[in-house]
Amino acid sequence: KMEREIPRNVRQIGNISGGPKIYVEDYVDTFFGQISDQTEEIRGAFLIGEMEDKEHPDYIYITGAIQMYELKRDGNTFQITEETWKNAYEDCKRYFGNATIVGWFVSAPGIPAEINDEVIRTHENAFPNTYSIFVMRDLREKEDYFYVNKFNDLMKVSGYYIYYEKNPAMQNYMIEIRQENQGMCEGTPGFQNRLYEKKTDHHIRREAVSGKSKNRNMK
Repeated sequence: KMEREIPRNVRQIGNISGGPKIYVEDYVDTFFGQISDQTEEIRGAFLIGEMEDKEHPDYIYITGAIQMYELKRDGNTFQITEETWKNAYEDCKRYFGNATIVGWFVSAPGIPAEINDEVIRTHENAFPNTYSIFVMRDLREKEDYFYVNKFNDLMKVSGYYIYYEKNPAMQNYMIEIRQENQGMCEGTPGFQNRLYEKKTDHHIRREAVSGKSKNRNMK
């Protein structure tokens, strides 16, 4: 049984009713927004978490997240490839040590943020454990909908908590993944514009510096 102090520094989203209560660390919540806002493509993430009692947990903590290298849309559901799983386990070990993957997150532009039988089946195949979590982002509302696997169904959660604490593992992961994502976006016009702005800004600053040095030489 895991001993963990219930976070005091929290923000409540929605109405909390029944159990288990879900606590999402603030960096993870920020990460959901980051990977969703970057692109018009389907994006997925694996959730890192812990619960103090796997049989009947009162609390589930989502302490980290790992971006899926690829998430495919297959008819009415999503397909997580073996390669994506393999990469996730490697990233999990690298950034989060012996942490547990407890569920997944999906951001899918143009697809309503609601679940269907196929999504439930995909979830139960990938995360057969009771109390595993599925999160789907509504991109128009910029809201996340949480579901918990219990009673052989994905039950919608009416509310959850965002909590705040030092989370260096997630912070380090986010810094690295942001750099990787920027590298992947190099071909996009937005990235090229940002690159041009940076170069121009650098050029102007360098001119200003060299101008100052000229004046200094004249003196």
